[in-house]
Amino acid sequence: MGVVSFDLDGTLWDFSPMMDGAIAAAIASLEEREPELAGRLTVATLHEQRRLTGLRHEGTLEDLRRISLHNALVELGRDDRALADWMADELLQARADVVVLHDDVEPTVSQLIEDGHLVGAITNGNFPFDRLALAAHFSFVVHAEQVGGPKPGPEPFAEAVRLTGGDPQDWVHVGDELPLDIGGAQGYGMRAVWLNRYGEANEGEHIPDAEIASLDELPGVVARLLG
Repeated sequence: MGVVSFDLDGTLWDFSPMMDGAIAAAIASLEEREPELAGRLTVATLHEQRRLTGLRHEGTLEDLRRISLHNALVELGRDDRALADWMADELLQARADVVVLHDDVEPTVSQLIEDGHLVGAITNGNFPFDRLALAAHFSFVVHAEQVGGPKPGPEPFAEAVRLTGGDPQDWVHVGDELPLDIGGAQGYGMRAVWLNRYGEANEGEHIPDAEIASLDELPGVVARLLG
């Protein structure tokens, strides 16, 4: 039995449509609650506030999001931390509500489990994965910021190994980021598969153990890599 771990954002779904949709939904909820703010916040505005907050502050991803939302409200004349926290909660839930899994995700996860593998996730993000039905099929989910360091560092991979009792030599990690997913997993002694959905050129130093354009290819690749 082997272990197959997935990155989340950019691998199981496209990140930008999910985040844009979630922010738009959170703005709509805010406008319903506070009609006087209607039309005063946009998706682009909140993206820019989050970017600036990341430059000026340190903290978890959720901390930075809450600070950025508070700053956005302050610019509208509403210095209301409770409202910012409420909006952050709305945004987190909206991410789970609006996300669209790629069509190849659920069949591939089912096939890997049928083949006898443990399936899990290792992510640098803070997506509320436990709110998806898919999460019931995952044996573990590691959020890197909760374990001392992000990919490509060893901490999230080490935590995944600890949770499963698995052997890195019997492990395949799948992701869309060459330095983070491929470099990080290989650096920890795992095999790494680059999911290159959009045919990008590999001009970096990291050479994956396999490259696939769709997760439909993954069960066969895992069988080959793990023997």
